[in-house]
Amino acid sequence: MKKKSQTEIMGLAIIIILIIIGTTFVIRFIMSKEPADYKKDFTHSELAINMINTFLETTSASCKKLSMTELLQDCGQNPDDPSIKCTASDTGSCSYVEQEAEKIFKETLEKWGTDYVFKVFLDDEDSPIIFLPKPVKECPDNKKSKLFPIPITIGSNTEILSVKLDICE
Repeated sequence: MKKKSQTEIMGLAIIIILIIIGTTFVIRFIMSKEPADYKKDFTHSELAINMINTFLETTSASCKKLSMTELLQDCGQNPDDPSIKCTASDTGSCSYVEQEAEKIFKETLEKWGTDYVFKVFLDDEDSPIIFLPKPVKECPDNKKSKLFPIPITIGSNTEILSVKLDICE
């Protein structure tokens, strides 16, 4: 009887040791996992929203004090020959918005070391009216995007001009 109880106690001790070793491996595996970077995802998402929103509300300095949204509406109605001409050099609204966007993003996103893609398009994202940065490059798969629709009137139809900013991760 004594031998049987000693064998049972030894069996329990072995089981407890195995549980401790298994728990140690599990804890070590969990601790070695890199934590999810939720803050970075949130920051990039908010950056895209705030940058594009601020850009669209920006008033032009040398184009009749119109907002970028108003200039983009004109640009979207006829990208090849916009009706609004800016500054003494007779720059069209599309060119003016592209120049201003390039200047603003160069002074902010590029200085911060943040890669981005800025597009303005009507129906097809693959055929943008405005595409920055120059030289043209796309974000890899991992990005945070914000898309703002701007209604425009072309003839008697209402179309949607899309303004999109991708923050590359």
